[in-house]
Amino acid sequence: MTSCETTREISFNADGSGTMVTTTDMSGLIALAKMSGQGKEMGKDEKSIDTTINLDKMIDSLPDLSAEEKTLARKGKLGLNIDMGEEKLVTKLHFPFSDAKEINKLNELSAKVMQQTMKKQIDGGAGGEAPPIPADEMPKGSMDDYFTTTYSKGVIVKKLITAKYDSVGNDKGMQTIKEMAGEGMPMNTTLIFNLPRPAKKAEGKNVKLSEDKKKVTILSSVDDFFDDATKLEFRIEY
Repeated sequence: MTSCETTREISFNADGSGTMVTTTDMSGLIALAKMSGQGKEMGKDEKSIDTTINLDKMIDSLPDLSAEEKTLARKGKLGLNIDMGEEKLVTKLHFPFSDAKEINKLNELSAKVMQQTMKKQIDGGAGGEAPPIPADEMPKGSMDDYFTTTYSKGVIVKKLITAKYDSVGNDKGMQTIKEMAGEGMPMNTTLIFNLPRPAKKAEGKNVKLSEDKKKVTILSSVDDFFDDATKLEFRIEY
């Protein structure tokens, strides 16, 4: 069994600013691609990539971003660690924010940057440094699309969009993710909040609070999403 793991760590400063770091381990996709017949192209003699790129240098190669998203993107960094022979495919996006209300925009921006970055790898990588991963092996659904997350002063709330969730059976992307999970490749997410002061309240079925009450960890799985999506809801007050 293998999996795709995403860890998003959001750290708040006392003035409401902070950083968001999203690490995605998609190494399981390489094994899946090899099983689908790409093994010959993914030997141990292939070149590897281990680098960090300032996103302001990539703006021109990200054509689908709005003017506002480009402004936010210029402040970010993208780390790539790709080694097909060792079956490693890890990305790390780092964004600062001046206000917590920017976080949802950064989430959307992160998804776009990831999609376009991985498309480059699917197309053969920059300069042929990495072999392609079949486009049909890339996950295209998102659990986040079925929730609203609001950030206000000292309060973070995530709620299920019930009306939308009722039609999740028609979402081909999410159904593909469900099938992949059933075949031994679950896609799990860990969300971490580092708070500037102890939490007064941290509610949610999958919420864990550290002893000093300044770190909140929320685990989300595809199984929970389809079995009982309310497990992914939470409310944090600090």
